[in-house]
Amino acid sequence: MCALLMVVVGSALAQSPNATVNGEVVDPSGAAIADATVEVINEATNLKYSTKTNREGIYVIPELPPATYRIEVSHVGFKTVLKPDVIFNVRDAVAINFKLPIGAISETVTVEAGASMINTTDASVSTVVDQTYVKNMPLNGRSFQDLILLTPGVTALSPTHAGGRGLGTSGEFSINGQRTEANNYTVDGVSANVGVGSSPSGGLASGGPSGSVPAATALGTTQSLVSVDDLQELRVNTSTYSAEYGRNPGGQLAFETKSGTNQWHGTAYDYLRNGFFDANDWFNNYLGVKKLPVPQNDFGGALGEPVRIPGLYNGKDKTFFFASYEGLRLSQPQPASTSPVPDLCMRGSGPCPSYVNSSGMTVQRTPAASALLPVVNAFPLPSPGGLEDPVNGVGQFIGAWSNPSSLNSTSVRFDHTVNDKLRLFFRFSDTASSATNLEVEAGVKSDAAFSARTYTAGLTNIFSTRWTNDFRLNYSSNEATTLFSSIAFGGSTPVNLPQLTGLGPQSWPQVVFLLGNNAFFFDQEPSSVAQRQWNLVDTVGFSLGTHRFKFGVDYRRLTPLALRPTPNATYVYFDETSIETNNTNTGSGLIAIQTSAPAYPLYTNFSAFAQDQWKVSQRLSMSMGLRWEVNPAPSVTQGLMPYTIQGTDPSNWALAPQGTPLWQTTWFNFAPRLGAAYAVHDAPGWETVVRGGGGVFFDNGQQDGSIGFGGPGFTATLSPASPISPFPGNPATQIPTIVNPPVGKQSTIFGFPSHLQLPYTLQWNVSIEQALGRSQALTVSYVGAHGDRLLQLNAFRNSTNPNARTFQMAQNGLTSDYDSLQVQFRRRLSKGLTALGSYTWSHCIDYGSENFYITPRRGNCDFDARHNLSAAFSYDVPNMGQNEFAKAVLNHWGVDDRFVARTAFPVSLQGNLIFDPVTKQQMESGENLVSGQPIYLYGANCTSVLQVLGDLAPGKTCPGGRAVNPCALVAVGGSVNHGCPANPTIVGLLPRGFVRGFDAVQMNLAIRREFPIHEGLRLQFRAEAFNMFNHPNFGRISTSGTQFGQGTATLANSLGVLSPLYQTGGPRSMQFALKFVF
Repeated sequence: MCALLMVVVGSALAQSPNATVNGEVVDPSGAAIADATVEVINEATNLKYSTKTNREGIYVIPELPPATYRIEVSHVGFKTVLKPDVIFNVRDAVAINFKLPIGAISETVTVEAGASMINTTDASVSTVVDQTYVKNMPLNGRSFQDLILLTPGVTALSPTHAGGRGLGTSGEFSINGQRTEANNYTVDGVSANVGVGSSPSGGLASGGPSGSVPAATALGTTQSLVSVDDLQELRVNTSTYSAEYGRNPGGQLAFETKSGTNQWHGTAYDYLRNGFFDANDWFNNYLGVKKLPVPQNDFGGALGEPVRIPGLYNGKDKTFFFASYEGLRLSQPQPASTSPVPDLCMRGSGPCPSYVNSSGMTVQRTPAASALLPVVNAFPLPSPGGLEDPVNGVGQFIGAWSNPSSLNSTSVRFDHTVNDKLRLFFRFSDTASSATNLEVEAGVKSDAAFSARTYTAGLTNIFSTRWTNDFRLNYSSNEATTLFSSIAFGGSTPVNLPQLTGLGPQSWPQVVFLLGNNAFFFDQEPSSVAQRQWNLVDTVGFSLGTHRFKFGVDYRRLTPLALRPTPNATYVYFDETSIETNNTNTGSGLIAIQTSAPAYPLYTNFSAFAQDQWKVSQRLSMSMGLRWEVNPAPSVTQGLMPYTIQGTDPSNWALAPQGTPLWQTTWFNFAPRLGAAYAVHDAPGWETVVRGGGGVFFDNGQQDGSIGFGGPGFTATLSPASPISPFPGNPATQIPTIVNPPVGKQSTIFGFPSHLQLPYTLQWNVSIEQALGRSQALTVSYVGAHGDRLLQLNAFRNSTNPNARTFQMAQNGLTSDYDSLQVQFRRRLSKGLTALGSYTWSHCIDYGSENFYITPRRGNCDFDARHNLSAAFSYDVPNMGQNEFAKAVLNHWGVDDRFVARTAFPVSLQGNLIFDPVTKQQMESGENLVSGQPIYLYGANCTSVLQVLGDLAPGKTCPGGRAVNPCALVAVGGSVNHGCPANPTIVGLLPRGFVRGFDAVQMNLAIRREFPIHEGLRLQFRAEAFNMFNHPNFGRISTSGTQFGQGTATLANSLGVLSPLYQTGGPRSMQFALKFVF
């Protein structure tokens, strides 16, 4: 035989996104052929990469951009072997061994195209999503979240974390049991973790400042990273990857952008929606609200070709450019919402009833005090037929609305080959987006504007057949500004709260009404945040015999900016009577005035690694590496350093001197990695490989560092002395001055132990991979992980401490454990069909799935989905037309399908928040389980029980046909839920994460038809349906109030981050597109 393809390595995961090919060249007897010429030619650009085998017959060609290649191997005395259509994916390390037949070098023998799909090099677990899926899958919002979910071990954000409950929850995916802020995103080999958080605290209570979340648009989509037509492919690495990759222990998500080719090619497209074919949201139907239209126009195009300057320069085979643009205009309908609002009596526009209070006295209600009426009437009017609580002055608003949003994303990339040893590239991208959101319960809208820009340059130098160097340099900026305003909605009357309180623009007044079990918040909270990144990455490769060594460094500098609204005045009214009288005797009224200063944090990360890829024998390969991580505590670029604390316990904690580092830098964060792969069976097309390995993976450990920039030195709070001023008072005359060093008793002091350590995860896996012919492979893996020293943010309160009422201390101490069975089936394009499917059984246990630690109990992680199935296929239907009419009707069709199904996430039931009498630490009390009561209520029984309790309006059924039984649970130290039997028998403490929400099932389908126009030119029509069968998926479970235990929103409206229209779990939505491909 002429040549034998032995193995294809799954992923060596270099910091560079380029691929590496290596292998052995032998004669028919199996003896090594030294000095054989190996040439790898890019089919699209005609660029050639060549080397010669060493005395062991080994060749290595690194730094190959992802593309389709042909390989030619030659030596005097042997026939030349040609292998076409070899695809190298992002971060591939492909091993192809050749056997040259004896003959004249001028004779060429072509061997089977393509390559084996089996990883025989290391123990890494990864998934490549290539152009077949990028081009054909129905992608809602043309965003890549759905493609990422094709990877085993990946689960989406739990509804428990919707909206971000705190640090550790602002990411979007949990990968192999890691927190959502533990993932690392790269684009073209440089960090894309430059996301920003937008909140009243300037985004400090998120993973944004520390570079722990990726950039996103105002709609939560991924165009800030790369648009669909700009993406070459995506690789998601989930476990036991090499030392070349790190900084975070979760998934490593590598996006590689397209470059131009010798052929002029591109697309122009327009995706349209109008809602005519869409289904109504389940809760709209439930609440009797009509479907709203969904006008969307997603349009754009891409173009790639050689750079040509007529009469001056022709860049064919040398210089290329690729440019893309995407624009989106959307008016997104929101599902019907039920929100508690002040009733008509409180507004002064309806009758005021009397009631008998708990003391047996008759109380006559009256409208709100005249000073508070503008605030009360800024809430929407109660809807007829909604729930009522006249004792506390509460009605219910039911309504739906639409939110407008837009984006414009542009990218330009240039690639230039100086010679066969030196390549350069530069990419610029700019994405501007905006979104308006309505906080219906307060009649307040927010207008958010995001702007993300990146500049990336790369230089790849092949010094010799042994030495290579890949250098990347990136600057990124990301900004987000949010403005709030009161609007006329649902019968509300707008009010300018900053003006009414006298605080003026760029202030943040807020009014809180506590009525019964309901809290009403009315505020207008402007914020402005930004992130700036410099990232330098350099990797050196060296080949020696059967070893391929790599050494590299990665330096990142982040300079986030947080401009918080200042000043802030908080008014709280604790009952309906205090609102009626604007009476401050009960402690209601103006309770706090605060002012804030801008913060200028500085975060730095440094990593270095050494990696050895060793081909021990024909069957055995080893991967060994060591990574070093250095992540100091944040400092500042200007202004004050944040304060930390000194002392031994909450009774004597005090501010440390200004300039004290938040914690000492740890220098011994060494992470060894080891992997092995053994080819049990090597018959082409039926290879069997056993792989296994493990390693240490550090987190950057800096997520909690941002909180200090919102503490003493950056804020000053005044609690007005008694008597408290009634609304509006005159807060502008009482704004406190920020004093440094701070004096007096502080509201909250944030602290860090000087010995704070980097969190780390131990990962291990064992896999069996089986080729099923040339085009299919099945992988079965056991993947495990143990997290240690995970960050926890503890709150302590000690009334005897003269320095502060509350201390928040960031500490190590939490652990997590993850075990899973992961199965993946892959089929590359063959006979028109491509498929990728994965199933994961997993169990995740921890002491806390977020940084804010309030539970002393170990239990199911918030993102513990026990069963998770994800699959996709793309099929080009065979042409069946024989005559011209049949060809016009039956030819050039295709179908693309995406299916997901998973079991339910846990529901977080905290009970009451209490302080331990000994340690003074805040924690949740948990819930007791009541004897004789089922945990869940189903069907008609659910409806009847909740209606008797008054938790369900007459004529309504339980959303999703089930609910958590309010009478089955009693908060430790608390009273039974209203309407439940008194003096219940307690069985014991309910395990954490024991109660579950709803399962999720959804199918997305696309039908496409192509109309050939001319050679290389075609028009494609697409019809895409998301949640094609309109299967209702329920998400958020209420854990308080009169809706306790009930589903209150669909899954799509429960996840946050990504726009609900583009999330899994919404009603059926359809779009139609025309694409011109050339």
